[in-house]
Amino acid sequence: MEILYSTESVPEMRTICFGDLALTDPLKLRQFFRREGKTGQEDVQILLDMPECAGKKAEKLADLIVISLYEGAYRFQKECLKEWDAERIFTDRDKMADYGGRTITLVSETDLRGSILKAQQAAYCMGYARTLGNLPHNYLQIPDMVRYAQDMAASCGLTCTVYGDRALRELGCGGILAVNQGSDNEAALVMLEWGSQKTEDKIALVGKGLMFDAGGYHLKSLDGMNGMKFDMCGAANMLESMEIAAKSDYPGPLLCVLGLAENLISPKAVKMGDVVSMLSGSTVEVYNTDAEGRLVLGDALTFAQRLGAVKVIDLATLTGGTHSALGDETVGIFSNHEDIYGMFEKSMKAVGERCWRLPLGEIYRQALCWSDTADLANYAPGFGAAGSTGAAFLEFFIEPGTQWVHLDVVGPASARSESEERTKGATDVCMSAIRKWLEIQLSGGQDEFYI
Repeated sequence: MEILYSTESVPEMRTICFGDLALTDPLKLRQFFRREGKTGQEDVQILLDMPECAGKKAEKLADLIVISLYEGAYRFQKECLKEWDAERIFTDRDKMADYGGRTITLVSETDLRGSILKAQQAAYCMGYARTLGNLPHNYLQIPDMVRYAQDMAASCGLTCTVYGDRALRELGCGGILAVNQGSDNEAALVMLEWGSQKTEDKIALVGKGLMFDAGGYHLKSLDGMNGMKFDMCGAANMLESMEIAAKSDYPGPLLCVLGLAENLISPKAVKMGDVVSMLSGSTVEVYNTDAEGRLVLGDALTFAQRLGAVKVIDLATLTGGTHSALGDETVGIFSNHEDIYGMFEKSMKAVGERCWRLPLGEIYRQALCWSDTADLANYAPGFGAAGSTGAAFLEFFIEPGTQWVHLDVVGPASARSESEERTKGATDVCMSAIRKWLEIQLSGGQDEFYI
């Protein structure tokens, strides 16, 4: 797909005019242009010549249109698996997705060339994240994900540091290590840095990277295990959000911490009743081996804060409870601070992503404090409210003064069936919102959210 800019329309070309499309409703606009990206076949021009859409407004509208067109057009190229080379995942990544051969022209009196280029760069990164999620587990395991992160970092000037089993033991990251005990691969904590790290007022993006989640000794059912290759989509989306930041020259400082593990069964795998010592110094009784993502994230959150992060966004396919409550399309959002929550929720709406705030509080934290052998347990049997207790577990690892948002994306991290808007498989959930939120940080919250 090629997207061009012009100041003049072509009379004989198929044309999209906005008509009844609400320019102030990013969700409807995103849906419309994703459908156009997915189902459209011929070349088309999109007229942005409305009197109310010029200058910055035209640039923002163009950005949303380009991102949405690419989201709809994305196709995973399964043929790439026939000639697979695990050493070349990064260098071959453009071969793994197809966006079609159409030409789409944005027509406006406002020069949109810069906006189109930036949006295309972001859209390709979103596609890379989807490709990582779509790869089968036997084609993308922990060492492969680590190599991809290192190659990506080298390509765009990020600093990348990887902590394997030995370094994790020395650090005291018992949560990540416990979850990965059943795997033949080493666990990994991947840290990426962008921008000057001299200031301590840092932002951190934290991603859950369960490369496959069989549930451990609380083994999932056939239906429950279906799609568990997508349990690393939080890490994939945060990793590629860092590439977007680097390519857009975000000044930073920006950190990314990815916890990579595999929750499998072996004689060494963590068992019900085991007690795990976390990086924070807290001990956790493992009641449910399938509530593993929170153990990985607990260590990753502590690590990010020790590096100086005072604003933290984590992205995770964490709980089936949030999925049951909100469905396939809506992100569950939890936060300990009204300022960061309000800004992020507006960022979600500004880019056409659905979210709903779910509660935190002492009642959910107390539900985890029942263990006779540890400071807390990783599960609250019989309590219900799985999304809130999962988030409450993570909150134990948020230090005073840290502003934190937790995004539970079990539902929207993958499209479970084909639709008019996008193909089946991994999505780029929350990547547009994170990109928007980082832009807002630069303006001190003064940038306009809506088109």
